[in-house]
Amino acid sequence: MTPANRIIINTVVQYIRSIVYVLLTLFSTRYVLDAMGHSAYGVYGVVGSVVYMAGFITQSLATSTQRFLSYSHGLSDKDELNKIFTNAFFLHVVVALSIVGIMAILQPVCMGHLTIPAELKSASVFVYYMVIMMVMLTFVTSPVRALFIARENIIFVSVIEMLDAALKLAGALVLPFIPFDALKMYSAMLLSVTMFNFLLYYIYARIKYEECQRLRFKFVSYSYIGRLLNFAIWNVYAVGATVMRTQGLAVIFNRFLGTIANAAYAIALQVSNAAGFIALSVLNAINPQLMKAEGAGDRKRMLYLSMIESRYAFLTMGIILIPVIVEMDEILCFWLGDVPHYAALFCRFVLAAYIMDQLTIGLTSANQAIGKIRNYSLLISTIRLITLPAAWACLELSLSPFYVMCSYLFVEAIIGVIRVPFMKYTAGLQVSIYINKVCFRTIIPILGTILTAYLISSKSNFQYRFLLTEIASVCIGTILVYFFSLDNEERSWVLNKISRIKRAL
Repeated sequence: MTPANRIIINTVVQYIRSIVYVLLTLFSTRYVLDAMGHSAYGVYGVVGSVVYMAGFITQSLATSTQRFLSYSHGLSDKDELNKIFTNAFFLHVVVALSIVGIMAILQPVCMGHLTIPAELKSASVFVYYMVIMMVMLTFVTSPVRALFIARENIIFVSVIEMLDAALKLAGALVLPFIPFDALKMYSAMLLSVTMFNFLLYYIYARIKYEECQRLRFKFVSYSYIGRLLNFAIWNVYAVGATVMRTQGLAVIFNRFLGTIANAAYAIALQVSNAAGFIALSVLNAINPQLMKAEGAGDRKRMLYLSMIESRYAFLTMGIILIPVIVEMDEILCFWLGDVPHYAALFCRFVLAAYIMDQLTIGLTSANQAIGKIRNYSLLISTIRLITLPAAWACLELSLSPFYVMCSYLFVEAIIGVIRVPFMKYTAGLQVSIYINKVCFRTIIPILGTILTAYLISSKSNFQYRFLLTEIASVCIGTILVYFFSLDNEERSWVLNKISRIKRAL
């Protein structure tokens, strides 16, 4: 299978996975919210946010592992692959155990600074320990999952993630019928699903891949661990800044607005996570090829793939999410029934920021591919953290959460602007080509999507209007993408696939 066809197939599989996962996850949220109530759901959100601020190390190490594995594939060095995976796995185990111990010791400190109703204090401590265990299992799973991504086995990863969503939905459906504390039971169910995912990944990897079969302690090397940590430490700062910004806002909202605002923000994060799964359809399909290109010494192809990644990710997220933003009030009423205050506001701004981030997301992948991430992480991530003092200042001055979210969006815009010249000086990116191939080619489809969504929402009023808005906007946006965003080679590929489907029918 050619690299281009593999990217297309992996992208399609990821899209299917994303749609299934998002639908199942969103349905789960409604039933969990009904069973637990706004206050208890808000408690789960804020307690989880405190623990997950430590979990950013998981994502950082996993990204580092995937980068080195994909880079080694580009070098076609099997021994290097085995050594990278072995050292990454043992490093994840050690860090996981360390995080569990530290978070257990810090439990009184972390929980003591949260505003939690007295009747939920006991349950919140139980949730804290359940989430710690989930973080540990996610740690140990992440290098194995990174191996699947580096090997471009997207199908198995997609199946596991769809199964994960289905099990969580099943747990949400039975939650109201279990005669125990709903908050405790929900956290215990999530821990069970996380354990199940780990077992599936590990057992299949042991059967399928040589890297996992040859795990031996004698292969552990300080040299390889040092290389992983040297890359990961700056990735930890980058991912950590994003997580601290996201979860730090939850703590700030809890401090000034209470658990009801936390429930609204937790819903916004659910929506953001769903959007992230869709965006990963493009990133997971292209990133392994991008890393391999840099490993093979083909910088030109690597930068080309980073531009393709940015364009596809921005168009995908924009076309799908713009009508969602326009119809947010109707969608939340349909989804949740009883919508917490501020939920629509938070959701709109979080999605708008996510769309904006995708316009330059490929440049982050390019920076990771070349491996020089210290200055990039320091610059981009430090700017992202400005959101927290800005949010605190707004609420301290008794301004509405609207101004908090405006600062959130403004910071994301600054980050997007800075990425382009930064990569010009560090990787040789040609800014004019980037603007032409990414920015200019996305303007008309995005404007067309905005106009379509606005006209339908403002000129009509009937039940389930949001379905028409979404379908029409996606159709118009997709047509405009074909004519204004794809180059001649990409259009020829699309026409060829359509012709094959017609002949098959």
